[in-house]
Amino acid sequence: MTDASETTSPTSISVGCAELPPGMNRAAYFRRLPFLEMRLPGDRPPARRVAEGWRSDAGGAGALALVAPRALCAFHQSGAAGDAELELAVTALADAARAAQAVAVVFATPPDLSPSSAHRDMLRRFFTDLAGPERFGGDAAVARIWQADGLWRPPVAAAFAEELGIVASVDPLAGDPLEEGIPAAPPALAYARVTGLGRPSRPLGTDDLDRLAEWAASSQRAFIALATPTRFKDALALARALA
Repeated sequence: MTDASETTSPTSISVGCAELPPGMNRAAYFRRLPFLEMRLPGDRPPARRVAEGWRSDAGGAGALALVAPRALCAFHQSGAAGDAELELAVTALADAARAAQAVAVVFATPPDLSPSSAHRDMLRRFFTDLAGPERFGGDAAVARIWQADGLWRPPVAAAFAEELGIVASVDPLAGDPLEEGIPAAPPALAYARVTGLGRPSRPLGTDDLDRLAEWAASSQRAFIALATPTRFKDALALARALA
């Protein structure tokens, strides 16, 4: 695991929710929390003026991560004939991300995209040719986050993401903290999405908050999206603990 003392600058951690809490608009949300992961309305990129409105709602200090459309993340099902359509979808997504000044785009691939050799080749091609860094403004602009599912073990997904030059989304609270199952946060940029799957439906406790803070501390820049049943309360508690 990377030691926090090896980073070249102080850790910056942005905490928020995966999706807006019920009944809360973005402007009110960003007065309480600095980060929001959100799905696109209708699961498709919006008009530019809509994305620009999201940026306005976030204010000067707020940060947005946009979740890529499900159909785009199922690129392994499209076949070669679907490349043109995929390219148009990536372009529309990248345009929306730039208009919203998003800090990241999250590609959540479905469970049937396995760690097989064929699917690894498809991932390489997708993140190199179709959704390469130049589409999203280069290395210093919109981060490309990969949320693997299915048979991908977190350490394997993290290692493959590093090979592809992208960032693997991690749930630091998944599994046993005493086992070697949770990959360390990358030194430059880390992304966590905490689901609470398999855990009691209660607010996160002090030990949970400490584990999240410890995981993020080894990265120069970290984003933590809470998708727990009590996500807004959990995000506020973690933000207070980090402050």
